[in-house]
Amino acid sequence: MRPLTLVICVSIIAALFVTTCGCTSSSNSSTSATPTTSVTPTTSATPGFGTLSADNLAGAINDLYTSKNYTVNTPFTMTKTGDTITYHGVVTDGPKVATPYKRNVTVVLVTDRTAAFAAYQAAINEQKAQGFQEFISSNASQAIYWVGYLGTTFSSNPSTPKVNMNLNEPTSIGLILGGEYNEYLNSANVNNYYQVLTDQQALAT
Repeated sequence: MRPLTLVICVSIIAALFVTTCGCTSSSNSSTSATPTTSVTPTTSATPGFGTLSADNLAGAINDLYTSKNYTVNTPFTMTKTGDTITYHGVVTDGPKVATPYKRNVTVVLVTDRTAAFAAYQAAINEQKAQGFQEFISSNASQAIYWVGYLGTTFSSNPSTPKVNMNLNEPTSIGLILGGEYNEYLNSANVNNYYQVLTDQQALAT
């Protein structure tokens, strides 16, 4: 009787062990699914420049210039009048630029062609009032720009302040900014805006 009792006890213990293992395995499966559910919303909620509205790009502009090794002397700020959005700030070219300039950069965003040309002409008039004289300009449909030097129509002396101005049609490449070469901020929400860019340059000291 005693050996039979031992066999029965062993069988019962084995059955309990199998059942317990099955529950543990199921519990582990349920636990491992939890992190996946909690991580996904965090990742998808992270915004990029492309998600920012056209009147909320000041911080992104500052970050872009910093990432390109410019010094942001005066952080960009935004002002808005009706549908017209204006960004303004001052940056200095990075340490690897042979002739670095401090750049007084203004970008005006407008949705209407007539308003765009009015803003462009107003920007030119402002530069002329500061003493900049026209060196070269173009009103061709694919290249609308005005370049001037302070107090003269041309100078090869890098210490002579210079201004580059552009009227850019609506484009899918995002916000166009001043720099040694134009810098671009990828933001889909500016695609319908005309952009008037003024990049006033003075030799960095």
